[in-house]
Amino acid sequence: MTNTSRLFILLITLATPCVSSFTVNTRQTSPLSSCSSLKPPSLLQLDAKKQKSKKKNKGSTSGFGGAAVVPCPCGSGSGYMKCCGRLHNDPAVFAAATAEEVVRARYSAYSEREVDFIVGSTHPLNKNFISDIEHWKETIRMNCYDNFELTSCEILDETYEGEGDKQIAKVKFVAKMTQVDSREKTAFQETSSFERAGKNIMGGAWLYKEGGD
Repeated sequence: MTNTSRLFILLITLATPCVSSFTVNTRQTSPLSSCSSLKPPSLLQLDAKKQKSKKKNKGSTSGFGGAAVVPCPCGSGSGYMKCCGRLHNDPAVFAAATAEEVVRARYSAYSEREVDFIVGSTHPLNKNFISDIEHWKETIRMNCYDNFELTSCEILDETYEGEGDKQIAKVKFVAKMTQVDSREKTAFQETSSFERAGKNIMGGAWLYKEGGD
């Protein structure tokens, strides 16, 4: 699929503004998959390794109730709804967020099963972007990190290069997690690159393009 085709597909799927969620709708076309095994697992590359879990799948914690007071998974110390939950639930807040805030929100999205946000915050030129959005979202749900507790996303560095529409943001971070059954702690480091895909795509928000060492 060409870069132009990917941008066209995302423009079509996001043509209708979304006020209260990041739901993306499109017709299913073919059973595509973007998942593969990783060593170590990478939360932001959308190719999590599926694991058999004893932990019940939890639904989205969007909204109010308990989510308003529980600590945010990113480790900021703030409540979820005052931190990453704002980006998950309000497209305007997401559009105005820094690249660092988007990194934290994507990390928390895996913990909170905010699949729409994971898809919506991915750049259409990301190598794992799938035009069959509904199949992609189902694949993410099946491969979320239910067997891990996501405990902290530590930002090490944030830099911006270029100007205007050509600007690129790079965020270096350490993602930490704890295995549910063994309580073994693990972590990995990544430098993620973000670019904007135009004002008509997620309000011009920073979108995850690729990750590296």
